[in-house]
Amino acid sequence: MKLIPLRLNPPQIFAAVSLLLIVLIVLGITFAQSSFYGQAIIDRESVIIRDMVNAIVLDQEQERQLHSSDLENYPGSEAQARLERAFSTLMKLSGVTLIKVFNRDNTIAWSSEPSLIGKSLVTHHPDDLQMAFNGEVRAVFNPGKRTAETAYMFPRLSLIEFYVPFTFSQHAKSGSISSSGVLAIYRFPQELNQTIQEGIFIVWVVTGVGGLILFAALYTLFRSVYYRQREAESQFAKLSTDHRRLVQMEKLSAMGQLVSEIAHQLNNPLVGVVNLAELAERETDDPQRVKELLGDIRKAGDHCRNFVQRMLRFNQVARSEPQLIEMKAMVHETIAFLRQSMSSHPSMVFEAPDGDVMLEVDPVLIRHALFNVLHNAALAAPESPVVVTLTAEEVHGVAGWRISVADSGIGLAPEVKAKLFTPFFTTREGGTGLGLTVAHHIVLQHHGSIHAENKPDGGALFVIWLPAIK
Repeated sequence: MKLIPLRLNPPQIFAAVSLLLIVLIVLGITFAQSSFYGQAIIDRESVIIRDMVNAIVLDQEQERQLHSSDLENYPGSEAQARLERAFSTLMKLSGVTLIKVFNRDNTIAWSSEPSLIGKSLVTHHPDDLQMAFNGEVRAVFNPGKRTAETAYMFPRLSLIEFYVPFTFSQHAKSGSISSSGVLAIYRFPQELNQTIQEGIFIVWVVTGVGGLILFAALYTLFRSVYYRQREAESQFAKLSTDHRRLVQMEKLSAMGQLVSEIAHQLNNPLVGVVNLAELAERETDDPQRVKELLGDIRKAGDHCRNFVQRMLRFNQVARSEPQLIEMKAMVHETIAFLRQSMSSHPSMVFEAPDGDVMLEVDPVLIRHALFNVLHNAALAAPESPVVVTLTAEEVHGVAGWRISVADSGIGLAPEVKAKLFTPFFTTREGGTGLGLTVAHHIVLQHHGSIHAENKPDGGALFVIWLPAIK
């Protein structure tokens, strides 16, 4: 028969270990408390008997019914009568089977068993008897099988021996260290045992219930923490799986966005090339004009080629390759190229300060960014001119140049303005929603900024700011 290995989950292991530890602790505490409780009850009984014995001795002495000399002159009938009268009442205590009165010579001066009178050291615990003579109350469990005292017809029961010292008043006044005598009471502890057993039972019940409550609380707490942790781990694993799926989706989305961006960036120049080629076909009679148009076509081809090469080197080199560029000439070229790319040939007005404006930028990327902004402005109001302005401007203490593109369209609604630079967001049918996103990304690569606002007299204003050469 093959044994199946027992496999426990962590809560079950914790329950077994904690229950074992709690049981051991409860047993240890209960045994300690039981022993202490039983001994405390016996000590309390010892004190009560001591007080009772001393009260009897004092009362009998004051009534001249007992003399201190009776312990030494115990053989006399009068002494025995007085000792009998003084101590025989203790036999009425519950469970008392035998009483002995020892004098200072360790001799039994009186006993409830007359045959013991005059005997010396008739006790199984002489050391406890000596301690009692020194003033200490002693209580000793006496087993049922006794050897030294069986000849005196002791009942074969487990007894408690109480050794209670007592002192006559004259001995107390004289400052005697030793007691006048010791009373030994042999008591069958039936009621006492019952009281102790009931107390011990209560101790066991209370401690056991407390241990069970502690175990239940600890197990509930551990189980709650464990399953919460398992749930958290499960949720974390699920989140990790979802995160991997989102990352994969983002990769696919980024790939799609890259493809759309490439198509978008190549589409406009190619449209311009087609338009220029058609224009060149119509101007075949004018070789000079055809030459100029072919030059523009070559520039557009170079533009497309440079962009494609940049995409091919996307993961190999930095996307931005700054060089010193004269910005006014670049803006002029971009405006001219845009007008040729659009069949409506929109009107463009360019305003710039005198002199060269030199910036360290990537001409291909900045031309793309400006082209996209100009294209959007031209579509916003095809019949109105687009005003392009190049001015110096300092932003946050940094010198730079501002390229403003203003149109005369309907302006920007708040919900449109909030999503202008969001990928794939467009308000134009057939638009890709990537033009302004690409422009925003390019400007940020050049440590610049781009924003849009509505003009007070109507229309929208797009502003590209680029830092000056340091």
